[in-house]
Amino acid sequence: MQPPPNIQVFGIRHHGPGSARRLVHALDAWQPDCILVEFPADGQRELEQVARLALEPPVALVMYGPDDMQGASYYPFARFSPEWQALQWAARQRMPVLAMDLPAGTMLALRQAPQLSTTSAVPATNVHQDPLGEIARLAGYDDREQWWELTFEQETDDFALFAAILTLIGALRTDHEASREILLREAHMRKVLRGAIAAGHQRIAVVCGAWHAPALAEVARYKAAADNQALRGLPKTKINTAWIPWSYPRLAREGGYGAGVHSPAWYELRYDYGHDAPTHWMVKAAQLLRAEGIDTSPAHAQEGVRLAHALAAMDGRRIPKLDDLAAAALSTLCAGAPERLALITQRLMLGEKVGTVPENASVVPLQKDLTQLLKTTRLNKYWAVVGEQWLKATTAQPQGGIDLREPTDLMKSRVLHQLQILGIPWGTAQEGSANDLGGFKERWRLLWLPEFSLSVLEAAMWGNTVAEAAENRLRQPQPDADLATLAQGVLLGLRAQLPLAVTALTTQLRDRSALTRDVRELLSGLPTLIRIIQYGDARKTDVTALAVLVAEIAPRLAAGLAGAAAGLDEEAATLLLRDLLAAHRGLCQLDLPLLDDHWWPALRRLADTPTTVPLVQGLAVRLLMDQHRLTPQAVAQRMDFALSAGNQPMEVAQWLAGFLHGSGLVLLHHPPLWALVNDWVAATDMDDLENLLPLLRRTFAQFSPGERQRILQLVQARQEPIPTIPAAPAGWDA
Repeated sequence: MQPPPNIQVFGIRHHGPGSARRLVHALDAWQPDCILVEFPADGQRELEQVARLALEPPVALVMYGPDDMQGASYYPFARFSPEWQALQWAARQRMPVLAMDLPAGTMLALRQAPQLSTTSAVPATNVHQDPLGEIARLAGYDDREQWWELTFEQETDDFALFAAILTLIGALRTDHEASREILLREAHMRKVLRGAIAAGHQRIAVVCGAWHAPALAEVARYKAAADNQALRGLPKTKINTAWIPWSYPRLAREGGYGAGVHSPAWYELRYDYGHDAPTHWMVKAAQLLRAEGIDTSPAHAQEGVRLAHALAAMDGRRIPKLDDLAAAALSTLCAGAPERLALITQRLMLGEKVGTVPENASVVPLQKDLTQLLKTTRLNKYWAVVGEQWLKATTAQPQGGIDLREPTDLMKSRVLHQLQILGIPWGTAQEGSANDLGGFKERWRLLWLPEFSLSVLEAAMWGNTVAEAAENRLRQPQPDADLATLAQGVLLGLRAQLPLAVTALTTQLRDRSALTRDVRELLSGLPTLIRIIQYGDARKTDVTALAVLVAEIAPRLAAGLAGAAAGLDEEAATLLLRDLLAAHRGLCQLDLPLLDDHWWPALRRLADTPTTVPLVQGLAVRLLMDQHRLTPQAVAQRMDFALSAGNQPMEVAQWLAGFLHGSGLVLLHHPPLWALVNDWVAATDMDDLENLLPLLRRTFAQFSPGERQRILQLVQARQEPIPTIPAAPAGWDA
C-alpha cells in the first residue's frame, strides 16, 4: 500500500506532539510544493490567513451559520498540533496550502436535513476518531503519547514511520466499516487531491488523521466518477468564520468544544523536548513550588527524575509516564502534601495558557464592536488579563471606583452591564452601603476568563453591536419570571441604558403584577422597583411608569400582608422579614402618600393580629415604634404580653428577634424594655434557655460591637440603662 511517487500521505494523531515533531522532520526532508490539510474546504481563506496573522496558539477557528450559533463547529489548534505545525512550515516556505475536507457548510446542512443526515447504522467510534489512541489503549497504555514514543520514536526514518502507520491503519480499517459521514469526507478529500495533481504539483504532502490515510494513499483505487457522484447534490448553507482565542483548560475537555487532550501543558513539553520532557517537567515543578514560597532545591528535582525513571523501570517501561512523574513529585517535591501536587497538576499538566488573536483576523461583527468599545472606554488594558483586577485601582484606593458623572466612566459602567446581560460576567459591581444608594460611585471587580472569548461569539446571535445584542436578549419575553426577576431585569436595563428593553420589561412587570395574587411575590419585587425609582432619580432617568406601578402594588400588598404572615415556618418567616424590612425602608425613603393611607395601618394589623408569626410581629412593633406610631408605653405593653410566661419560649425568642432586628439601641435607651427582657431571661427555665441560645446569639450578633459591649457592661454591673431619648411630644406630626 504505497501512494503514487509524487504524493506523501502523513497519517497523524490530532494534537499529538510526537506526530507533530516527526511531521516537521518529514516535511523538511520531502520538501513538497503543495500541502493538503484535513480541514473544511470553506475554511480555505482562514488557513491562508495563518501565514500573515500573528496568531498565538492555542486558538480555534469557529465556523457557524449566521442564524445557528448553536450548531457551530470549532477547530482548535495548539502549538503541538501536527496541522498547526504543517501550516507554520508552509508559511515559512511560502508554500500553498489546500483545505481538503468536506465543507463545514455542507456538514451543517446535512445535520439540519434529517432525510440527508450523515448518521448511519455505522456511527463514528473511537477507532474512527482517534485510531492511534485506540490502538494505544488496546496495547495497555493510558498515555497515548507514551505508546507513540515507545512504538515509533526509536525509528529514525520518518518516512518509514509514516509508512508503518499507513500499514497499521490499513489493517485496522478492514475490520471496521466507515460511517456515511466519513465516506463523504474522504470522497471530498480525494477530489481535492486529484485537483492538486491536475494543477501540476509534483510533490504533494497530505496531512490527515491517521484513519483517513489509507483512503488517500490509494487514491488510484477509487474512481473519480464514483466520488463525484457521491458528492453531487449535497446541500450547502452559508457559513461565517472567526478566529477566537482558546485555552489549555478548554482544549482538555473531551466534550463541548474541546479536543480531549487531558494534559495540554505536558504535551507542549513533549513537543519541545521529546525524551527529555520528564526532566524539564520536574525542574519546572520545583521552580513553581519555589515561586510559591515552598523550599525546593535542585537536588529535590534531580531525585524526582531518578524516582520517576525507577517507577517506569519497575513496570518494564523505558520512559516515565505522567503518573510516574506525579508520584515522584508528590514524594520528593511535595513532601507528601496533596495540595502542593494539585498546584503542579493545574499548572504543568493541564496548564493555564491562553492564545491571542490579532485585531485584523476574521471576527464576528459583535467582536469588532466590543474591541472598539474597549478602546473607547480604555477598558482594553484590563481585557484578556488573567487574574483579579479592580477598575481604576490606585495605591490609596486599592478597590478603585468610577464616577458616573464622568462620561467615560459612565460608558464603562454601561458596557460592563451590557456584557452581564449577554452572559459575560467579566465585571462584578460591588454593593455599596445603604447610604450609597443614590450615589454616583461604582466599584467594579474584574475577573477575565478564557471562556469569555467563546461567550462573545455565542452572543453574536443577538446582534452585531454590544448594545443591540444586549437589548435584544434582555427584551425577550419571560412568561415564567416572577416580579423580582423582572424588576431586576429593568434595573439592569436602566444601568446598561437599553430603553427599548426597559419598556418591554416594564410592560411585562405591569402584566405580571396585575395577575399575581401572591403577596410574597409582590413583597419580594417591591424593593427592587423602589430601588429603580431611586436610581432613576439619581441619574435623571424617567421612571414615571414604575412609580405608578409601585403606587398600584403597595395598597394591594398592604391589604394582604396580615394573611401572608400567618402560619409560616421559621425559614419562610425569615424571608418575609427580610423583604418586609426592605420594602418598608424603600417606601419611607420615597415618602409616598400611600404610607398614611395603607402602609402604617398594614403594619398595625401585623402587630395586633394574633395569628402573625412572632418574628414578623416583633418587627412590626419595632417599625411602628421607630416612627413614633406607638408610644413607649404601648410598646412595653405588647412586649410584656409577648414575653409573658404563658407563651412558648421559642415564640418569645422569635418575637424578640424580630423586635431587636439589626440594632440593640432600643434596649440601651428604654429602661422599661430592658427590664422586661431582663426579667424574661431570668424567669426562663435553664433547659429552655439552652435551646433558645442559638436564636438569641444570632439576634445579638447583628448588633454593633459598641452596642454589645455596653449591654455586657450593664449586665455585669446589674444596672438598668439611663433613658436618653425623650418620648414623642404631644401632637406629634407624622
